[in-house]
Order: sequence, then structure tokens, then C-alpha cells
Amino acid sequence: MPSSFRRVVTVLACGLAGAVGGAASAQAAAPVVTSISPNNGATAGGTQVTIVGSGFAAGSTVQFGGAAATGVTIQSPGSITVTSPAGGGSEPVNVTVSGSTGTSAATPRDQFAYDPSPAASWLGLNGNSGGVKPERAREFAAKGIVYDRGGGPWLDWTAGELLEEHGKRTEGGLALASSTAAGMIPDVVIEYRAYNGYYISDPEFPQQRTKGQEKRGKETITRYVEGFISSAKAIHAKYPAAIFEPMNEPWGYTTPQYNAAEYANVIARLLPEAKAAGIPLSSIYVAATGHDCTAPTKKRGHGTPSECTSNGWVSAMYAAQPQLETEIQGWYFHPYGPPNSAGENYLDGIQSLPVVQQTMTSGQNNIVVSEVGYCAVDVNEGASCQGGHRETSAEAAGHLTEMLDNALPYHQAGWLRALLVYARSDGGWAMQLHTGALTAQGHALESFASSLFAPSLEPLARQFDPRALGEVRLTAPI
Repeated sequence: MPSSFRRVVTVLACGLAGAVGGAASAQAAAPVVTSISPNNGATAGGTQVTIVGSGFAAGSTVQFGGAAATGVTIQSPGSITVTSPAGGGSEPVNVTVSGSTGTSAATPRDQFAYDPSPAASWLGLNGNSGGVKPERAREFAAKGIVYDRGGGPWLDWTAGELLEEHGKRTEGGLALASSTAAGMIPDVVIEYRAYNGYYISDPEFPQQRTKGQEKRGKETITRYVEGFISSAKAIHAKYPAAIFEPMNEPWGYTTPQYNAAEYANVIARLLPEAKAAGIPLSSIYVAATGHDCTAPTKKRGHGTPSECTSNGWVSAMYAAQPQLETEIQGWYFHPYGPPNSAGENYLDGIQSLPVVQQTMTSGQNNIVVSEVGYCAVDVNEGASCQGGHRETSAEAAGHLTEMLDNALPYHQAGWLRALLVYARSDGGWAMQLHTGALTAQGHALESFASSLFAPSLEPLARQFDPRALGEVRLTAPI
């Protein structure tokens, strides 16, 4: 055979082998994980988890961090079901799939969080420090109702406020001293300016500014973050159990409303600086909701837009600042609405919480719920319901108990750290009157809390009939 012919055959053979090898390599790509559900579970293991992705083949193994999953079942090349191993720690672990072609690359979407053991005390009140006598706070604390949130100007601070100014305690400093002395755990909301309670897009929402805008005093991300760190650092040093919320319902004040990117830009700057200042990120609760509306056509309840991208707020924050997929270690949520409704936003009630939680990739095992309750128009004459659904005291108390029943499994699982009822003494939402007498909702809350400490007894919350209570009427708002 001529040498030239042998060379041609050899070249063709090598080329063909290379093409076949290239095709085989392309077909034999490593597995890819695109999502896991659920993305959190018990430290003891045993959670049934579905993994979605591609490249899953017979013989694949699954790791949760460094621990092997059991019960690995390949449903299809794009789906695996497994049982989570035991684990722990505050940081999520990556769930990876390995096979003959390699191991899936870590991604925020494969993060599994181990839920901590539920704390004994997890209930609380909004506005608990606002002009409340210490003995009144101690009455609730003795029942295990210990979290104390907001209630401007007491625990609703403006960024930069300190415990003391000009040698005297500030109003917030006095409220913190009174609250903690009564055995309460403060939940401090830190605003970029005083919260006004109205949903109106605010051009002063903290954002990047030009030098000229800064000179004119426009609100900047830098100024808010510096103020937040100053306030939170002072509070944390004196009251290390305190937790923090960066802004109350920020989605109502962005431009346009529900502009998650504008809030994400603030949080992306805030978290690294808070960590550097020694403030635990697990004590900072970022605002979460299901809504993400940028072009609403009309309004409904609480001024919220009616046409929204499905469950888009959290994912839009991630899209704007991808590092938040791993940096956020806590979220807060306001599930206004029916006591048993499951949807994608806070107007759907407490059962909307797991739906939104599923979009979280970090912090999904550390959630605070606040501002839940129902407005009873017969609590006092002229009671304000602030746009909420108006009910009788009996209806409100029944709904509150039902909501607490529905929230209890979330707490028992470990990922709902605290639930704060709205509010101690706010018009028709009140749990307690200025006389110290409990409203029907206050009795329902106290009975529910008591039932948690008396497991051998039939839960008192189920025995409670709010219609049997004579509701106290006042001639002036409380």
C-alpha cells in the first residue's frame, strides 16, 4: 500500500475517532441540578426531596454537603427523589448529583437548609412598647409571648438613631430598656426615614445618586446603610438578642411600587457591611412578599396592585443582586388575609408563606412573621381598621386562633422563628385595652400560648368562646 494512501487513511480514521469522541463527550455531560423541593428540612434527616435537572442516570449518587442521601430513586433523566441525611448548621448545604460523567456544579438553586430546633418562645406583639406599662408587658411575657416589634417611634427607628443622644436616652433607647426589662425580645425596624403607613412610591427611596443629587440631600444607599449599621451596632452591643428589619414593607415605596431591584440594591450593600461590623446576618430579616408588580392597573386592600407577576418579589431581588441568593440569612413576611388561604402574596394569609418560602435559596429556615391579626369594629367606639376587613370580636378571635393553628406546624418544623400578632393596642386590631383588659383576640392569643405549655390538657384555644366575653367599650381610641 503506498505510504501516501496509508497517511490519508490514518488521518481520516483519527478525524473520525475525534468526531465520535467529541460527540460522546457532549452526550456525557455532568449532571445539572436546577431546583430542589422542598429546600429545607429537619436536622435529623428524613425529608423527602425531589431534585430536578438533567443528566441523571442509573447509579447516580446524591450528597447533601458531605453527607450521602439515602433512598435515591431515578425517576427520569431530569428527576430524582431522595431522603435527606442528618445535618445541621445555620448555613445551607449544596445538594449535588454524581455519576459516571461527573458531579453537578454547585448552584444557589441546589441549597438545602437544615431547620433549627424550634425555640420555646416564639409568639409576640407588634407595637408592644408604645406607651405600655412594664407590668403589662410582663403579663404577656409570662405566657411566652415575648417578641416585641415596631410601634413608632418606639421600636420603629430612623437609620442613625442611637440609644443615647446628647447625654440622654432617646425615645427608642427608653423603649428598648423597658421592653427588655420586661423579658421581651426586641424586633427593631430601621427605616430610611420615619414610616408613614401610606403606600406611595417615594422618590426619596435610597438609591445611587449623582454628586449633585447628594449635595441637594437626596436619600442615598450609602447614607441609609451607614445609619442602619450605626443603629443596629449600638443596639446589638447592649441587647444581643435583638433582631432587625431593614424597612417596613419597602415594596410600597419603591418606584414603581414592587420594584424588588431597588430594595435589593440596598440589601446587597447592607449585608456585607453589617457582617463586617459584627452584626450577625441571622439577626437581619429582609422583607419578603410574593408580589412583584411594576405596571398595576388598579388597587385593592392596603393599596396593593391587583395584577402581579406570579411570586416574583424574591426572585426579582435575586435577579438584580445574585449574591443575595446566598447572603440573606433571614426574611420577614406580613401575611394579611384569611386565616387559611394559600396563595402567592401576603393578602392570601398565613398559608401563603410556604409558597413564597420555596423561592428562597438562603434564609428559608429563618423567617419572622409579623402584623397578623383581624380588625374588630366593636372593640371600641370609632375603632379604625386601617383598610382591613371589618369583623366582630367573636369573628376576629376565631380567625386569630385558626391562623395560629395553621402557623404552628411551620414553627414546629423549625423554620418559622417568630410570629408577632398585630397589635397590642391599635384600634380594632387590639389585643389589650389601656385598662389592661384583654380583647377577645387577646384572650384567644393568650389561650393559644397557654395551650403550648400544657400539652396534657385539651388546648385552651379550642375551649375559648369569645362570644362569652363582655367586650369593653371605650369612648375614645386607645
